[in-house]
Amino acid sequence: MDPKYDAVIVGAGPNGLAAAITLARADWSVLVIEAAEEVGGGSRSAALTEPGFIHDVCSAVHPLAIASPFFRTLDLPRLGLELIHPPVPLAHPFDDGYAAALHRGLPETAETLGPDARSWVRLQAPLVRHADVLVREILKPLHVPRHPLAFASFGLRGLPSARMLARRLFKGEAASGLFAGLAAHAIRPLERPMTSAVGLLLGFLGHAHGWPVARGGSGTIATGQPWA
Repeated sequence: MDPKYDAVIVGAGPNGLAAAITLARADWSVLVIEAAEEVGGGSRSAALTEPGFIHDVCSAVHPLAIASPFFRTLDLPRLGLELIHPPVPLAHPFDDGYAAALHRGLPETAETLGPDARSWVRLQAPLVRHADVLVREILKPLHVPRHPLAFASFGLRGLPSARMLARRLFKGEAASGLFAGLAAHAIRPLERPMTSAVGLLLGFLGHAHGWPVARGGSGTIATGQPWA
């Protein structure tokens, strides 16, 4: 290691950049090394098709850009980041043309879920109520929860597989499909244990904070400048 630096961070994705910022705040001298031509890791944008169109290479929507305790310590808007909230954070379409929609409001979401309206509200309401506490607990390394009751309300529901939880709680296709679409972000078979935790997390984040996109592309989160 070069003695000029207290730490060397390999990789300039969101985690690497967050680590570098944290160390720099502690007055460490930090070197960040990135093999790619651009920083950002999964938070990058590029012109992949027609001229004038910008595409996000990996991540596209960023609820944790708002909800993350670490991100809240950064004045990203001053540095050029503008997050755009769509009127409806997300929707899950079906073959018959119907779509179950997750709105910021629980009642508006419930209206799209037919016989499972009340079940969705009962599932999500306690998580939305404690959203900020839960995010702090979930994003920490293994630890004794500071808010055990709130964390238990999430953890007990998050232990089963997404398929098991949906079959236990929902009767209709709309709520099951919406929850499955959320849980699929686990990138694991929905029969696996704890895949329901991903569906719950992304669901209550959508209700509590929305699913915003970055103006100019996801790369703006890392660079502060719209992709050009």
